[in-house]
Amino acid sequence: MNGNTNVTHEVLLEEIERIREVMIYTALKEGLVSDNTVKVSQVLDMMLNELEEIY
Repeated sequence: MNGNTNVTHEVLLEEIERIREVMIYTALKEGLVSDNTVKVSQVLDMMLNELEEIY
């Protein structure tokens, strides 16, 4: 694995954690089935899939 991939991996992990926190906050504020919670969850899913493709 080259250095650039490692940086990309770190940035992606940080972004996943940030989106996860947004999703939790949104779910607590608006409920688990609100449109906003679902949208954030879908973004998080896409990012997790992207992370899985790296490995």
